[in-house]
Amino acid sequence: MSHFQATLPALLTNYWLIAGYVLYGINTLMLVLALKDGELSMLYPIIALTYVWVTLLSYVVLAEPPNVWKNVGIGVIVIGVAVLGRGGRK
Repeated sequence: MSHFQATLPALLTNYWLIAGYVLYGINTLMLVLALKDGELSMLYPIIALTYVWVTLLSYVVLAEPPNVWKNVGIGVIVIGVAVLGRGGRK
């Protein structure tokens, strides 16, 4: 098993790393556009759903074993976002 060397050529040819930075950049641009016209108090709770997606994808893609406390945390986040979403409608 080879270990990753943090040299410039290794970083420039690590396509997963580059893809991650590109997706992060797209996410940042979308967030800036959303904050331009959206309600800050409604957008930040939705950003909290990132933790939900990361955990669910780690179960599926990385085959991490589910954890009861992670699942409880996901439930609390989803309920909190749902409550805030209902409260935002006038």
